[in-house]
Amino acid sequence: MVVSASHAYPEAELTGAAVLALPVALAASLVTSSFFWWQGEVLWLFLGYLSVFFLFGRLIVRSSPALMRLFIRRQRAAAEVERAAFSHFYAAGLQATRDANGVLIYISVLERRVWILGDRGINEKIPQQTWQEFVKRLTTGISEKQQGAALCAIIEEIGSLLRTHFPPKDDDRNELSDLIIEASNSKLRHTLKVT
Repeated sequence: MVVSASHAYPEAELTGAAVLALPVALAASLVTSSFFWWQGEVLWLFLGYLSVFFLFGRLIVRSSPALMRLFIRRQRAAAEVERAAFSHFYAAGLQATRDANGVLIYISVLERRVWILGDRGINEKIPQQTWQEFVKRLTTGISEKQQGAALCAIIEEIGSLLRTHFPPKDDDRNELSDLIIEASNSKLRHTLKVT
């Protein structure tokens, strides 16, 4: 699953807007105060400019992931990505397989984080270190602009692990969707069939 963001982070948006608006409003009020008849009352002019520039700053921060990231605490981003990954894991029914071997690869673009969740059946056979190694390799591939190749390699390796620890049975059926899901603005789109 690939999502544009795991959370809206309204506090980051507001903080970023304030940081952008304050110096601009201060400069604008000092420069333009001489054009108005109340030259000594810069505070009211400043508050007016601050209101207007705050709204523009909020739009700028909201539309710029790079700016938004500057105002999101790392711990908060990590917690939100983890929470969203668990939420999607259960919402997709990945915990409902016969052998408890569902796996979710969760990629959150805004936070630049990857989370891989395995159900209890696969986690009993695969050490946590293996999942961490997959996360590390996938994030490295994404940062090197090789996201497609890195994701395909990780999916193939997870598939091999599943075949090794859960060999095919005569009565097997496909219990889960084989689609990569892209979530943007809370709307899910199925984008690619994985074979």
